Amino acid sequence: MTVKKTDARPFVIKVPEERLMTDLETFREKALELGAAAAEIIRASRIVVDERVRLKCTVPRCLRAGETPNCPPYAPELDVVRKAFAKFSWGILLKTHLEPMENYTPKSGREQNLLFHKKSGEIVYELERLAYKQGYHLAMGLGGGSCKDYLCRGLICQFLDSGRCRFPLRARPAMEAMGIDVVDLISKVGWEAYPLLDDPGQIPCAISVGLVLVY
Repeated sequence: MTVKKTDARPFVIKVPEERLMTDLETFREKALELGAAAAEIIRASRIVVDERVRLKCTVPRCLRAGETPNCPPYAPELDVVRKAFAKFSWGILLKTHLEPMENYTPKSGREQNLLFHKKSGEIVYELERLAYKQGYHLAMGLGGGSCKDYLCRGLICQFLDSGRCRFPLRARPAMEAMGIDVVDLISKVGWEAYPLLDDPGQIPCAISVGLVLVY
């Protein structure tokens, strides 16, 4: 009998610590390979879910609030989010740099602004997919900004219109829509974020942040 070799792994419920840390480092390195400016292995317990973050979706009102199933008021309730996050132990936090910054300021063209979180969203999707293939069946990726921008380029949300999402495997809530205090989280790994101003010369860089909860 010939046994076909495969890289596939069975789903895992209990993972030996050594294997888990090796896998997490593999995912971190993959994020860098895919174009992240930096990536860190983090404990899920460091994630803060704050009602004020969710309120910032509506005060002042984000243009995407109510326009996708991944934005308030359709995003999951924060109590559900907290309970789910509490069951995770580890994740990968990543960031991409938006360069040149002039392309992503409020004065730049609408099309470029819509693509602000495209790169980080792509990396999150690939990392979550890789973790799933490695047996982590509950791996969960969260991006930055509205999926309506970088996937549908601002078109009307097809899911809310007809119940059929254009990108069902790639569309996901922004970290902020889940109540995650992203500024607090990145400060814990030594990263900085700045308000995006009309004059990009006043800030060192603009970043987009993504998170993949693994185990």
